[in-house]
Amino acid sequence: MTNQLKGWKKKMFILKDKTQLERAIEKAKKMRPTVKFDHFGRYRVSGSKGGFYTVICKKSDNGFKLIECTCKGAERGLVCYHAVSALSLHIGLARQRRTA
Repeated sequence: MTNQLKGWKKKMFILKDKTQLERAIEKAKKMRPTVKFDHFGRYRVSGSKGGFYTVICKKSDNGFKLIECTCKGAERGLVCYHAVSALSLHIGLARQRRTA
């Protein structure tokens, strides 16, 4: 399950309603994954069966906030707990950068 970015196809989800996000947040609270910082916007999040998934947080050219994850759920367009876990760290770091 160790993630290799070579040949990685970008997988992101479209947030259709807040229920998707709420479910992912609840699962993240239950699973309590480890989030490792690679660099601003790129994180590694532990999976339920070991290994790590890569999560990328960035803004698109038109200003939309995008989150991409290498997990199977994101491949199917689901909002995954890996993404919301990394997003919480990303938001905190972004706030720190703005106030520094």
